[in-house]
Parts: sequence; C-alpha cells; structure tokens
Amino acid sequence: MVKNTPQSDPTTDASGPEPVPRRRARETRESEILEAAFEEFAAAGYAATRLEDVARRAGVAKGLPSFYFESKEALFKAVLRRVVLPDWDMLEARFEQSDERTAEALRRLIAAVYERLVENPRARRLLRLLIAEGPRFPELTEFYHAELVARALALLRRLLARGVERGEVRPGPALEYPQTIMAPALMAALWQLLFAEHHPLDLARFFEAHLDLVANGWAPG
Repeated sequence: MVKNTPQSDPTTDASGPEPVPRRRARETRESEILEAAFEEFAAAGYAATRLEDVARRAGVAKGLPSFYFESKEALFKAVLRRVVLPDWDMLEARFEQSDERTAEALRRLIAAVYERLVENPRARRLLRLLIAEGPRFPELTEFYHAELVARALALLRRLLARGVERGEVRPGPALEYPQTIMAPALMAALWQLLFAEHHPLDLARFFEAHLDLVANGWAPG
C-alpha cells in the first residue's frame, strides 16, 4: 500500500504542486523500488530483507523505500499486486459483463490463472516465498488469499451458478468447493517449482488435460 503523506520526497526540495516531469520521476523511482524489492525478497526471503537492502539494490537513497511504503509488509503487498494482480479488476469486470457460454468462460479464466501463476516465473518465486515463510508471517498469506484466491473463487462460484441456471453445468459439490476446479493449476505451479528442471511438464498439454477434466466433471448428463 503506497503511503499517503504530505511529506516531501526526501530527494527533492520543491514545494507546491508537483510538476509533471517530477511526478513521472517519482513514479519511475517507485517502480524501481518495487522491482528491487521483488529481487531482494526472492533472493533473501521476507524475514531477512531490509528496506535499506532494497534501497541499495534500487540505487536510491536509503530512506526512499520508507517514504513510498509505510512498512516492509506494505512493500511486499505492493510487490504481490504488481507481479500477480496487475489487471485483476479488469479481468473480473470482463467476466461479469460477458454473456458467453460457461465452458468458454471457464476456459478463459483457467487460462488466465496459468498465465499469471503457472507460466509466470516471478509469480512462482513469490509463491515459493509464501510457502516457505507464510507460517511465520500469516498476514502475508492472508493478504494473498484475500486479494487473489478469495476473489478467484467468488468469480468461479458466480460463473458456475450462472451455468447451472442455464443448464450448462450439472449441480454438484464443485459449486460449494470450486477449489477443485483450480486444483490442477496449483499442482502445475508446484510442479514447476519443485520438479521441472529434471521432470518438465508440457504445460500446453497439461492445460488441455485440465480443461478436459473440468469439462467432463461439471458437464450436464
């Protein structure tokens, strides 16, 4: 979460309305800090990362990360949003407004999960960190759950309920536990983390197998 404060940027001494070039420079510095924070968290882990280490990696003043982000936790959450959730609001709106058949909507939603989690090495590195350090920092896994998992499951439930109303989806336990529909994607992400170097998956074929499994699981009749 970006820190809202009337305080001036410590790297400038200007007062009054901020000129557009300077505002763009601030946005660039914030982006550089987020990029450096991702690399630092991925390399050192959450517990060992210090804001001054992020500043050093970003090549900015030591206190600048603290100016933009109120804490290390806020910085990590901003990194998660940047890597995994840059366009989730747009995706939700697109699915909510679409009137396409349930099979096609589910295919596109599952494809979005593969693109943003399974096939995205940066998202997998953050997932590795959450698995390793989440038990010590439950606030981070709760944030990940609230921002990504819970929203995805809620969208899935709405799509499936609409499919039942249309006769395109067979009522069953998957409506209560849509986690079962996304479980193969999580398994693929974990496989990529743990085994891909020596036992690679053909992700394109795995994706099609996932779709086939889901379609035959919820299809009516």
